[in-house]
Amino acid sequence: MWPYHPELLAKPVPRYTSYPTALEFHSGCGTDKYIQALSDMPPGTPLSLYVHIPYCQSICWYCGCNTGAANKTQRLTAYLEALENEFALIGQLLGGRGKVRRIAFGGGSPNAITTVDFVRLLDRITTIFVAGSPEISVELDPRGLPLNGHWR
Repeated sequence: MWPYHPELLAKPVPRYTSYPTALEFHSGCGTDKYIQALSDMPPGTPLSLYVHIPYCQSICWYCGCNTGAANKTQRLTAYLEALENEFALIGQLLGGRGKVRRIAFGGGSPNAITTVDFVRLLDRITTIFVAGSPEISVELDPRGLPLNGHWR
């Protein structure tokens, strides 16, 4: 059995899924500063994008992520439309200055959406942003993957 270290549990720590961590959040960083940072970005700046899909086909007993069950098509559709709108807005603010090197999909689980919706999201990212051939990673729920390797 592994050793138990109660001192490691004595101090609350931020979840690894938050970056910047919740401890870094403050009122001094708002919309205006975000827009200014995007506007001031030098051409060719390498970018990494994280695309959060906060839904799962079913909730895991061990999961600590903020997620919901993907049982309402309208909710998923509205979320994906909002993501596409955000891509367009940020792409416009960047004006082609940044270069996307990495795209990470996580959640929840990206396989809560259909394959067609996933490909559409990826297409939107690579056409709105300067992307070339980015490294892509996807965090999937293995319970939703059929043996043939294709999800829904």
